[in-house]
Amino acid sequence: MDLHEQYRKIRKIEWKVINAIFSEMWNYKYVPSDLISKKARLNEEETLKALKSLGGMGIVENKVVSYLGSSLTFKGITLFSLKRLVDRGKLDMLGSKMGEGKESVVYNCYSEKFGECALKFHKLGATFRKIREKRDYGDLHLSVLTVRSAGKEYRALRRLFGIAKVPEPLGWEGNAVLMELVDGKEIYKLRLEDPEEVLDSIIEEVRKMLLAGVVHGDLSQYNVLLSDDIYIIDFPQWVEVPERVSEKDEEGKSIENSEIDSYQAILEANSENWRQLLERDIENILKYFKKAYGIEKDINSVINYVLAE
Repeated sequence: MDLHEQYRKIRKIEWKVINAIFSEMWNYKYVPSDLISKKARLNEEETLKALKSLGGMGIVENKVVSYLGSSLTFKGITLFSLKRLVDRGKLDMLGSKMGEGKESVVYNCYSEKFGECALKFHKLGATFRKIREKRDYGDLHLSVLTVRSAGKEYRALRRLFGIAKVPEPLGWEGNAVLMELVDGKEIYKLRLEDPEEVLDSIIEEVRKMLLAGVVHGDLSQYNVLLSDDIYIIDFPQWVEVPERVSEKDEEGKSIENSEIDSYQAILEANSENWRQLLERDIENILKYFKKAYGIEKDINSVINYVLAE
């Protein structure tokens, strides 16, 4: 069953249960069923019936720990996020799946407010153990981590849009980031007519991002798009360079979901050294262009250029 069909099947009482779980998942790995009843304003029988139905659809995971508790699955947090965007008037039609990777699924979509857009759902399931070790998220439920990942990317786009060439961020709910649809392809899928010009453009964008206090953290040929221009995408691993934070970011902190500030503080506290990540980003790009096109640039010279104020 696809996302569209699943969305239409959920009953009003089940949405209440989903909302109740989401509201408490920051405090419980598995939200107690009696608390879900209280938050959803349902009696115990109604709650248990809804949880059983949602569990059967793969939307929640019900588990007996020292009590009966429930959490949202990737499907559940995705449906919750989709409904929030619809309810807030930011999304009117979900289109087809555009692509799927280890940590995200992307759909095209339509908004009366914004026109044609892209909707990216963050997921951390397939590589969760590796991600937990690498990013030090602690003992938190996967659904919380996907929300953090989406919120982190949204903040990066908010900070960078208008400074560097990134898709315009249009909204964030749960694990979903709504953004401008860029009609382009990853550079590794193309044979570039002027690869040296593209490489220089990428280096320039890395420099602009750094001036805005952002290091991508996972930059490669897989997250650089080429359309009429280049665009840098995929920011869940970005790190902040505190001494380079621009005034624009003060506005960027005042976003729809106030929880992001606390999420970001935790993630930044666990970030790797930004200088090492910057050098790795640059090395990845230079290696690709050397291998694919025989273009060689001195990495130290590029790093020094990017770091120049």
